[in-house]
Amino acid sequence: MKFPKFLIPLLLIGLFLEYKSTSSAAEYTLTPAQKHFTAIIKSLPGVVDLEWRSPISLWIQTSSKAVGSPPSPEKAKNLADILAERGRTALRQPFCVHIYHQKGKELARTCTHD
Repeated sequence: MKFPKFLIPLLLIGLFLEYKSTSSAAEYTLTPAQKHFTAIIKSLPGVVDLEWRSPISLWIQTSSKAVGSPPSPEKAKNLADILAERGRTALRQPFCVHIYHQKGKELARTCTHD
């Protein structure tokens, strides 16, 4: 029996939708220490938004107040270094701090190791 060609796009769409639903359902649950650290970081001036994209990857969106206008990679790196050091002692786990001003444009990254 030959598989009908017109069903291939429908099959691909179905697989894609299934992948999207399972990948978003498997989101990471923050530890109590991460929740506390997140609340502290969110209250800082110049922090627009932040998101843990994995257990070890913290992405922080900043305003011009934090990284300057135009955004300065040096200021972003300094901020990432400070937050990573504070997080290293607060979280007691390895992780990376990613600083960005616009989505898709990382300005700086600092990673810590226990």
